[in-house]
Amino acid sequence: MNSPLEQEDGEWIEHPSTPQSFNAPSAIPIISLWGRLLVPLQGDIRDTQLQELEERLLNTIRDHGAEGLVIDASGVTMLDSHLCATLGRTAAAARLMGVRAVLCGLDPTVAMTLEAMGLALEHVETALVLESALDQLGVRVVRDEGEDEMEEGL
Repeated sequence: MNSPLEQEDGEWIEHPSTPQSFNAPSAIPIISLWGRLLVPLQGDIRDTQLQELEERLLNTIRDHGAEGLVIDASGVTMLDSHLCATLGRTAAAARLMGVRAVLCGLDPTVAMTLEAMGLALEHVETALVLESALDQLGVRVVRDEGEDEMEEGL
């Protein structure tokens, strides 16, 4: 069996058949937005990514503070009980550090499954969409009168 990386003529060549797991886990972004932290979750989240996110997020709160935290799960392709439990634990830890956390974007089937499994996300506020989550944390969009007319014309 060939190694996923081989040296040819002094250069390292990656074979196209290299599994994704050989790549270093990509970091989940933590976005600072008007004093709040936003964590947009996208695609399949691996356990290593989740563990790294939890550590970075809590360190960011410790080092820089935050008025609130939004974890947006609307882009997650599969949200299992382990991922939800970890997100709940992370949100609870943020709360212990004085940061209000809101989880948004849960798929209806995921919400029903979590309820059926008895997995309660205690001390975690929820919102249907990102805008509602930000609103719960006091971030509101203020538009000029002319903007509404422009949007209706689009």
